[in-house]
Amino acid sequence: MQHAQFVTAHDVHLERNHHVYVVRGANYWQAMNLGMATGPSSNRSRVLHDLQHLSSLGINTLRVLAASEASQFGPAPDRIRPELTQAPGVYNNDVLEGLDWVLAQLPRFNMTACVSLGNFWTWSGGAPQYVSWATRSRIPYPVQWNHKRQVFEGGDYDEFLAYTARFYNNTSAQKWYREHIRHILTRTNSVTGMPYRRDPTIMAWELMNEPQYIKGYESELAQWIDDSANLVHALAPMHLVTTGAESKNGAHAFKLMHASRFVTLASCHFWPLNWGYYNATDPSMQSIDASISKMHAFVRNNAKWAHSLNKPTVLFEFGLMRDNWGEWAGPLDAYDPHAPVTHRDQFYRAVYKEVANNLDSGFAGAAFWAYAGEARPPVHPMEITWTGDPPHEPPGWNSIYDADL
Repeated sequence: MQHAQFVTAHDVHLERNHHVYVVRGANYWQAMNLGMATGPSSNRSRVLHDLQHLSSLGINTLRVLAASEASQFGPAPDRIRPELTQAPGVYNNDVLEGLDWVLAQLPRFNMTACVSLGNFWTWSGGAPQYVSWATRSRIPYPVQWNHKRQVFEGGDYDEFLAYTARFYNNTSAQKWYREHIRHILTRTNSVTGMPYRRDPTIMAWELMNEPQYIKGYESELAQWIDDSANLVHALAPMHLVTTGAESKNGAHAFKLMHASRFVTLASCHFWPLNWGYYNATDPSMQSIDASISKMHAFVRNNAKWAHSLNKPTVLFEFGLMRDNWGEWAGPLDAYDPHAPVTHRDQFYRAVYKEVANNLDSGFAGAAFWAYAGEARPPVHPMEITWTGDPPHEPPGWNSIYDADL
């Protein structure tokens, strides 16, 4: 396997086959389950249709998940199902073969993958499930979508953060997480016969989706990143390693989370609604203009911080809901695929323009959240149709459908 076929970092740029590689990406976290051969979550024909459509638009990178963990207390309402890991070290091989199949399709569409090895949030089990296994305790869930009642419900966010932060220094949780890294990275693809760690289809391994910077756990977070990135690099030295960080906490947090010499690609996410910059019911330009202004500053700051570490960075997530005013002002209307995307289109155009303006300053591309393709929200609320919104959110909230592009 020639080294040039792998995506590599050179100062603040990415390269592949001796050319600059700019990430034109889409989040497709549901790929592993959709790629299963059989079962209620499998839909290989849809995956092929989605990949064909994305490829025709110039998408060259998918961000996918290679981790989901089951609760020992029975099915959790906000989880991906079936989960990949039923208990520490116990894997559902059908789900793993779904990941094999998806990765095997990507070269046909000239795509690479950023593969995430974990999640801070409960919708795939994630770090809180590791803590739950280790402490034999129930997760204090934060606010999430109740699919049956069609409303957001839940507990205290700070309590959830305090509970999940224990992942960073719990001996058992860390042991099981590292075992998961080894299990995935030493796997041989059952479709192609290619060991994962030698497969140039994999652009990067991501330690975790959105590991949170939590005061009081700074040293533990930095140690976890360095130890985990070191392990990934040792097992797959040809691949990039990224953190999955949102990079929303300023320069000090960014540098703490990306300083490890084993982290070769920085990460950032931008969410104007979630972070309080955008008013979804305000149709005026003031609301979206404020979000775009915040995004400009965010991108430029992250470019500057990444440049100071001599590493490229990618905006691995950004998103915005559909219009939620006028005739679409109802509490569920913005989740309707027919709702307009006036502000979202303006926001997306501004994001891509700003990232392009910073390609020489530290940025190496962007990936929108999240592709639903031909899927649509279910007719029956409890049905799962695998839109771009994870199970803890209302279907259609931030989904990008094939008809939107």
